[in-house]
Amino acid sequence: MKPQSADPSELHFGYFFPSGKTNFLYSDEAARTRPEMNKKNLLALAQAAEGVGFDSLFIADNWSGHQRAAEAAGHQSPAYHAPLLAMALFAATERIGVVSTFHTTHHKPAHVARMGATLDAFSDGRWGWNVVTGFSAAEAALFGEEFIEHDERYRMAAEFVSIVTSLWSEHEPIDVVGEYYRTTGRIKLPRPTQQPRPLLVSAGASPAGTAFASQYCDQLVAMGNTPDMVAQTGTRLNDLAEQNGRTVGLCPFSMALIRDGDGEAEEVFEQLLTTLNVDATAEIAADVLGSIESSRAMYEKMGPEEATKAFGGAGSMLKFVGTPEKVAEELISLKSTSGATNLLVNFPLWSPDELKSFSPVLDILREAGIWSPPSERNYSW
Repeated sequence: MKPQSADPSELHFGYFFPSGKTNFLYSDEAARTRPEMNKKNLLALAQAAEGVGFDSLFIADNWSGHQRAAEAAGHQSPAYHAPLLAMALFAATERIGVVSTFHTTHHKPAHVARMGATLDAFSDGRWGWNVVTGFSAAEAALFGEEFIEHDERYRMAAEFVSIVTSLWSEHEPIDVVGEYYRTTGRIKLPRPTQQPRPLLVSAGASPAGTAFASQYCDQLVAMGNTPDMVAQTGTRLNDLAEQNGRTVGLCPFSMALIRDGDGEAEEVFEQLLTTLNVDATAEIAADVLGSIESSRAMYEKMGPEEATKAFGGAGSMLKFVGTPEKVAEELISLKSTSGATNLLVNFPLWSPDELKSFSPVLDILREAGIWSPPSERNYSW
């Protein structure tokens, strides 16, 4: 079982597992040169992440295939269904956690309670739930549902999570008649191994999303392209969590590109930007900037074309591009500035070798006293 860390001085690392040939940096060159999204390559990638020292794999997910230009080019596509992929990754690894996405708006609580319990029990307590409400009208239409207003989706999610956690913890039948959901009875065994429940993560940093995370989740995955912006989200989160008598970890999104020589990583990154797929980026940005409040706020001062190009170049997240020494120094500064407890890292040129380029960074952080290998401690996440 993976107990949660109670040491806020350390920084833990989650690997943003590929949900497509590219995520966040929609470069056709990156998509063209990435490995095939098949069993052999994805399992090798998970095993490499575990070997490097990542605490967890994070599997994002959505349902609708309406983004046709992006799909044709491999941007955020192909994407395996997160809970099914999680089970495969558990079978190929021994220690690393896997956080998989389940939508609240398009499921019923008993679905997630049973599937989540299965994933956690099968993995000996290595599963985490990325609680997502959904943000796409096309996704709602796929389920034959009306698109639900942003804040109401979070009110629904609160009731949903409460029922799921009751189904996990109560061995006697429950009887709940809520505003949005009704549940009577109990789920079959097994129950989650983690106690009092599996790790819960959310990624919405709007006022409603932050309030939800402060009450129901263990981590908030936050967008922000500067340490100061991340710190502002952390301050709001901490204030709300304290009001609820809780502590919630701050987990910024980031992108990493690491090379040994000065200027090498920067040169590779600039080259990737020259092959940005503008049509695919426009499709993805239209969804995100139209529906995700925390992302939209980052680009609202730009014009549509400028915002689209910035979005497609990983402009919504922290970027760690450079030598291991440079990246480690920036991570130490981020920890000091923002108080982040976790960092979610995406590698635009993902491969086992690319993940291994992060090892020298971790060695430096270990010497600095803000990271230790998961294999040498009895806590994680």
